Amino acid sequence: MDHDEEGYSIDAFDFDVVCETFRSSVRELNLAEEHWVDHAKALLREFTDSAPDDDMISRIVGR
Repeated sequence: MDHDEEGYSIDAFDFDVVCETFRSSVRELNLAEEHWVDHAKALLREFTDSAPDDDMISRIVGR
């Protein structure tokens, strides 16, 4: 993971992994849509060890 002064960045491959993990886990857990944002934040935090960016969260959940 690349870390910079303003926060963090995630490469395209890792971002795709996070997105696919999110989609799979939402299906497997039968997660209600109102919980998607929190779930995406937790996944991104786990992958990056940083506070999630709202724009990335929106892209992960498809909003």
